[in-house]
Amino acid sequence: MASHKMWSRALLGTSTALVLACSAGGNEQNLLTVQPGPPTTSNGGGPPVIGTDPMAPNPNGNGFDLGDDLGDPVAPMGCQQAERKFDPKIPTVFVLVDRSGTMFDTLPGTNITAWGALRVGVLEVMRELESSVRFGFGAFSGRTAAVCDLEVPAVDPALNNFNAISTLYAPLERPINPDSKETPTSLALAGIAEKLRQDSAEGDKYILFVTDGEPDFCDNGNALCPPDSVVALLQDLSAGVDAQGLPRAPIQTLVFGITSPTASIRLPVLQGFANAGAGLPVAPLLANPGQPYDPNALFDQCNGVIGWRDAFTAAHGRVAVRGESIGTYVTDPALGGTAPVYRPDPNDQAALTEQIRAALAGVKSCTFDLAEDGVQVDLTRKDLGQLARVIVNGAPVPFDPANGWSMLSETAVVLAGEACTSWRNPTIETSISFDFPCDIFVPR
Repeated sequence: MASHKMWSRALLGTSTALVLACSAGGNEQNLLTVQPGPPTTSNGGGPPVIGTDPMAPNPNGNGFDLGDDLGDPVAPMGCQQAERKFDPKIPTVFVLVDRSGTMFDTLPGTNITAWGALRVGVLEVMRELESSVRFGFGAFSGRTAAVCDLEVPAVDPALNNFNAISTLYAPLERPINPDSKETPTSLALAGIAEKLRQDSAEGDKYILFVTDGEPDFCDNGNALCPPDSVVALLQDLSAGVDAQGLPRAPIQTLVFGITSPTASIRLPVLQGFANAGAGLPVAPLLANPGQPYDPNALFDQCNGVIGWRDAFTAAHGRVAVRGESIGTYVTDPALGGTAPVYRPDPNDQAALTEQIRAALAGVKSCTFDLAEDGVQVDLTRKDLGQLARVIVNGAPVPFDPANGWSMLSETAVVLAGEACTSWRNPTIETSISFDFPCDIFVPR
């Protein structure tokens, strides 16, 4: 059951099908079901017809006609046919929203706030996807005290979690304490990351992070230091390590920068967060756009900042010398990555909602592991691309590791390029099927 907590610190409607022309063994558990296909009978010496003999040969060839019509003659020579339907592992998405004071300022000429517009869009998409995505939710703010006091009302991730999240999120407004208006982003992200690491559910894990302003350490301080700590944390999460470099489950981060009247997070900072969260190279952070890159600027300006210094000390055993930073950056700004950065206009509710929907389409995995059902493909077959087919949304995709399907391993199919994009299409109910002839499988 989801729980509400206060901290001080399709999938979009998808279906997959695999038709194998081999004996119907396999491990039938979890989301996997096995349904025997229609057997065949003799027809007075003529070609076999769909009937009662599951082992009758098919003289029409050893391929498959893959489709939803189980009446099609799909059983190849000497094989028993079966249809295996399963869903990919369900992803977990924790939506973490900035609840600092600027999110509640009214947009010019309207009665709309960034907070209100975002809430409508988030809840609408959650309602659509709650049965295929494990959603969690938290809203963070900070208050300057002896230490940075972080508040994060939260709902734990779960399937069909819309009602629990809506119960917390819908009435949630500006923090009651007027001092709770800071944006301690690295502290909030670290807390959510630890919550996701303790979550034992299978499937990929993501943070959808939404903010309108620059991060801080509850001090409204230097423009370089807090972003550097956020970049470092997101890089560790996407790489699957903790601050000490020890292996942990990877967590990717999707980044939204929403506009509010009195706050404006810089696009290069958002791009750095997005690249770090996606595991892509990050361009150097600059205090002001257009200024020359100074490799000593971060250390010189941040070494005296308590929040930055604490994060630096905890990170990977770094030595405190000039030229060092917590995050890792490419020396040439032109080599920075181009991960998506979502910047919805809160004045356009429909467009804001669509950007949230499009971002969440990317959490659908384009890799399909078939190992649990005892399937192992013979990768030495040079005719694999001619014999086997993968069909996405009713259309065959090419055997092409750059822009189609390929075998990641003997037990995993991966989609790339347009094939992956089609599978992740957020506007339609997508389907995928695998048409692999019997003789390309290795017995297991």
